[in-house]
Amino acid sequence: MDRFALLDRELQGSIDFFLDFTNRDPNSAGYGLTVDATKKPNIASIASTGFALSAWVIAAERGLMPSEQALAITRGTLHTLAHNVSHHRGFFAHFLDMQTAKRRGKTEYSTIDTALCLNGVITAAAYFDDAQVRELADEILNRVDWQFIVFEKDGKTLFRMAYNPDRGGDYVHGDPGYIFQWEMAAEQKMMYLQAVDHVDPETARRLYQGFRRDTGIFDGQPIIINPGGNLFAYQFSEAWLDTRAYLDPDGIDWFNNTRLATLANRQFCIDHAAEFKTYGVNSWGISAGDSPWGYDVSGAPPALDTPKPNGTVSIYGAVSSLPFVPDLTLDMIDYLYREHPQTWGKYGFFDSYNLSVDPPWYSSAIYGIDKGCSMLMVENYLTGLIWNTYTNSPTIQKALAVLGFQKRQS
Repeated sequence: MDRFALLDRELQGSIDFFLDFTNRDPNSAGYGLTVDATKKPNIASIASTGFALSAWVIAAERGLMPSEQALAITRGTLHTLAHNVSHHRGFFAHFLDMQTAKRRGKTEYSTIDTALCLNGVITAAAYFDDAQVRELADEILNRVDWQFIVFEKDGKTLFRMAYNPDRGGDYVHGDPGYIFQWEMAAEQKMMYLQAVDHVDPETARRLYQGFRRDTGIFDGQPIIINPGGNLFAYQFSEAWLDTRAYLDPDGIDWFNNTRLATLANRQFCIDHAAEFKTYGVNSWGISAGDSPWGYDVSGAPPALDTPKPNGTVSIYGAVSSLPFVPDLTLDMIDYLYREHPQTWGKYGFFDSYNLSVDPPWYSSAIYGIDKGCSMLMVENYLTGLIWNTYTNSPTIQKALAVLGFQKRQS
């Protein structure tokens, strides 16, 4: 099959996934919520729902569903987020009951998962010329109390990572309350953009300068690294923000940074191909997602922590690299489709695979955030739709100006 036809099929499969695994019962309080993973159909993820809001934009633009249907799902989802979903000071609970939209168990109120959802809200409001969508989006965005999670540590202004009021709750070690902080370079860059309207400009700029820029080296070039060397941490903000078009206030080229990190990840797989059968020139991508042992978070150097590879290749991690290393990614997509048909199904590629275990293991699951990220990156590679819609929205344009991002000279 032609490679670009394969990308079109992957996009269609991604939209079908979001249609089939989003609550579309108009009588349900959880209307519009999307599952965390196909293996857990009763558990919704607030982050998956943000990717779903962006899916309806792609579907409408491509004619994969009638625009009226995409708009109706968007309106209903935003109503659910504004009025039904459990939140604390505007920060959504990470996991929700698919039907009731209520917090599941003692899950945390997550800043990053809320931010991923809000990226979808911003994208929908910018794309659909609809007063109801804009009104609901404003209600959701304005409700978030960003100041609640701002604090000072060692002369730095930082965000808290999450909040959980329950002893014994998710990520709670000891007393309940705030959970850790965003002090490293990782997937949270979207949060600094979203907070601009809620803190004073000086605080907004201190927050953006507050996280460390730890560096490693690949091929003689510096990379700003995340602790685990996970691909997703380089990709989640960049799935919406067009870093091709801007340099940050310090002149950092985040697009090239992700490109170098991707090349380093791939080279690590090539260098360890003799040790792990899954790894190779056309089989790479170490990130987070399904594995033979359940949900797994892995990475590759350069990283702050010592990576612990186990042979699992994150297919979505590689597909999400398409805008950064297009030829290498297309080679892998073609290789998997031809040589490992077990990686492909109704919704396009499954999450991951591992040939280094006995018997060889192929995931039969899809995670909403994984399929969502690869879907956005495929669309961005082909048309730039999500990059253009989100980055040129009034919310993000104001944030980029306040923080001091500079448009690249053409």
